[in-house]
Amino acid sequence: MMSLPIDGRSAGTGGAVPRRRGRLKLLLIALCCISPVLGSYLAYYLMPPAGGKSYGQLLEVTPLAGARQEGWPRGKWVLLTVQAGRCSDDCKQRRFVLRQIHAAQGEAFTRMQRVELRTPDAGPLPAGLLGLPLDPAAALRRDGYYLIDPLGNQVMFYPDQAEPGPVIRELTRLLKTNNGLG
Repeated sequence: MMSLPIDGRSAGTGGAVPRRRGRLKLLLIALCCISPVLGSYLAYYLMPPAGGKSYGQLLEVTPLAGARQEGWPRGKWVLLTVQAGRCSDDCKQRRFVLRQIHAAQGEAFTRMQRVELRTPDAGPLPAGLLGLPLDPAAALRRDGYYLIDPLGNQVMFYPDQAEPGPVIRELTRLLKTNNGLG
């Protein structure tokens, strides 16, 4: 069998140099393809990202016991407050802030519901606020309000001292990025 000449040379002489160049080119192409992946891993492990900048207090995502009861708005984001006894001035201010936060959501207004877990002696409810019975064994704080996801998990807690402006911005971003949920 006769070998064909490559670049004017016979197959047996001088074929090692072009083969080495070809392998070097292939290695350089592979390094160019792999370098972004390697760079991202090195950046992640050598310079770990800082935590998120949430305005509210992020909670461990656990199911809320009150979300299993009859009448809970399933499939909606919930702004939850807890009221034991008559509504004081702090309670009235919290209800006002929740109404303002809810109204400020614009198009996402229908994706959110305000709920108050309450004792039977809590008095009348304002319009638009859903009242459900409070389980006395529930370990929920009464000095602020919770954000509950559409699956019934507690996500965030905002104390009464939280400014409504940053809360509105944070919830607007949250609802926008989680458009398919709730």
